[in-house]
Amino acid sequence: SGKFRGEQRLVANTIEDFESAASKGDQNQICRDLLAKPLIATYAKRGGTCEHAVDGALKDTDSFGLTVESVRISDTDATARVKADRGKKDVIRTINLVKEAPGWRISEFVAG
Repeated sequence: SGKFRGEQRLVANTIEDFESAASKGDQNQICRDLLAKPLIATYAKRGGTCEHAVDGALKDTDSFGLTVESVRISDTDATARVKADRGKKDVIRTINLVKEAPGWRISEFVAG
C-alpha cells in the first residue's frame, strides 16, 4: 500500500496491523491497539470481553488477505474500502476508523 501518503498511510497501516494480528489470532493486540473505544464499549454492552467478541468476529469473517483499495478521510473519521481475498471471488468491505491518539482505530466493520 505504497500508494497512500500522510494520514491515509496511517489509516492503511492500522488495517494492515489488524490483518497481521487477525492472521495470528492475537485478539489482545486487536483490542489493545487497533479498536476504537466506542467499539470496545459496544462489545462490553453485549456481554463478555472485547477479546471474546473479536474471537467470534474472526471466526465469522475471512479477514485475512486484506488489501486497502482506497481511503477517505473527513476530519477525525476515515473510511477504508478493503478487498478481502476469498480465493475465486474477492469481496469489497468497508471499514470505518476514527482518529484516536496516538493514531487511527477501527470503529466499525460494515457488512457488504
